Amino acid sequence: MTDPRAEALQSLEGLLARADREPLDAHACARMVELTGLVPGWIKRVAHALSAQRSAAAVDALRRMQPGVPGVVEGLYQAFAHGVVRSRPGEADSPVLLALDFRRSRSRGFEDLLDRAHAVFGDGFEPLRVGGKLHYRIALFGGRGTLAGRAAAISNDLVWLHAKLARLKGTRLWLNGWSFASDGPFKAPVQAHLVGGWLSWAATQTQTVSAAR
Repeated sequence: MTDPRAEALQSLEGLLARADREPLDAHACARMVELTGLVPGWIKRVAHALSAQRSAAAVDALRRMQPGVPGVVEGLYQAFAHGVVRSRPGEADSPVLLALDFRRSRSRGFEDLLDRAHAVFGDGFEPLRVGGKLHYRIALFGGRGTLAGRAAAISNDLVWLHAKLARLKGTRLWLNGWSFASDGPFKAPVQAHLVGGWLSWAATQTQTVSAAR
């Protein structure tokens, strides 16, 4: 009789060896995570291997893992710090973007948060109707001038707003096509690291463009 664990270990060893030599596709990255269900003692090695990939496929796989596994948060940070964007076969790549969607709240101080978000983001602040309820969206993306300049002008305010808004129920952080919900496994403190990674990459984007996206 075949031993499923032994087979899983053999497959996982092969995928890890490949990861050391070449970029892995989405199927291979997802398969590594799946195989840790049979060989959980290798989960840290898988996380670190995916972390080194710095690809959209690796980000998708890392998001299926728990943030407490060593290498998961670091891998996501490194991906965003290197400008990785979401991509799917047959579809255009997601735009470079940092955004927050959040609901109207009755919590103390929300109106002050809303006023500050509007003042900081200007045209990047947008009220939305979702299911008949009022939501808001603030976004930082490429536009007139440089992304580095736009990010530098509001980075401190953005980090502060994220720290406050990410703790509200229903808030979602968007980074280059991926979303991280406030009530999901990647909580506000983890998200803060990912925001920092994205901003560190944005600071290097000094090419001037003439018109907004």
